[in-house]
Amino acid sequence: HNLPLAVLGTLFLWVGWFGFNAGSLGAMRNGLEASLAAHVAMNTLLSGATGGLTVMLLKWIAVRKYDVGGLCNGILAGVVSITAGCGNISNLSAIGVAAVGGLLYHLAS
Repeated sequence: HNLPLAVLGTLFLWVGWFGFNAGSLGAMRNGLEASLAAHVAMNTLLSGATGGLTVMLLKWIAVRKYDVGGLCNGILAGVVSITAGCGNISNLSAIGVAAVGGLLYHLAS
């Protein structure tokens, strides 16, 4: 297991998720569609960061050690949990959804 490559792979997946989520709009023909794409990208960013930080905090509370692998998996749990509704919920709700996704990952691992 190579931790630097796992972090690099997580970064690639997270950046790819931006293209997937925002690209799912299909086109940006006007300002409204561009605004929605920006909203989707912001929710994707917030959810990945929140999922990662949630798992990192929960791992710290549980074992008093930082877990970079858990951070990477928390980032992925966050972006997976927001994918379906990223264009339909507020930024604060995206943070809540990702925190729940990170919590579920932590409980399942």
